[in-house]
Amino acid sequence: MGVDYNSVFNGIKDVIIKTVLSAEQTILQCNGGSKGKSSCFEIYGFDILIDAKLRPWLLEVNVSPSLSSSSPMDKQIKTLLLSDSFYLVGFRLLDRKKLEMEKAITEKQRLLGFDPKKKEKISE
Repeated sequence: MGVDYNSVFNGIKDVIIKTVLSAEQTILQCNGGSKGKSSCFEIYGFDILIDAKLRPWLLEVNVSPSLSSSSPMDKQIKTLLLSDSFYLVGFRLLDRKKLEMEKAITEKQRLLGFDPKKKEKISE
């Protein structure tokens, strides 16, 4: 459609950054202290409207937004959000799909007569 995705997304990021900066003191007070503390975090939900000229407008900011999903796209977005959040606080999650794919490849190699550990064909 001829839309410059990067330009639109950069505009959205700009609105979010300016919003967080404008409320920095309030956010710090609500999270119990100074910038040096790292014992908690908060997820904020930003509702952004894109007008006909592709300019982003902030509608509202939700503190502790709902993580239930109402559509497949919503589920995908919120799953990635939670994954990123867990990663930021130190959890290292396994990629189940990647593990299943690796297991399937190993099983196929075994069935074809290859030893997956040695990467060579098993002698008969």
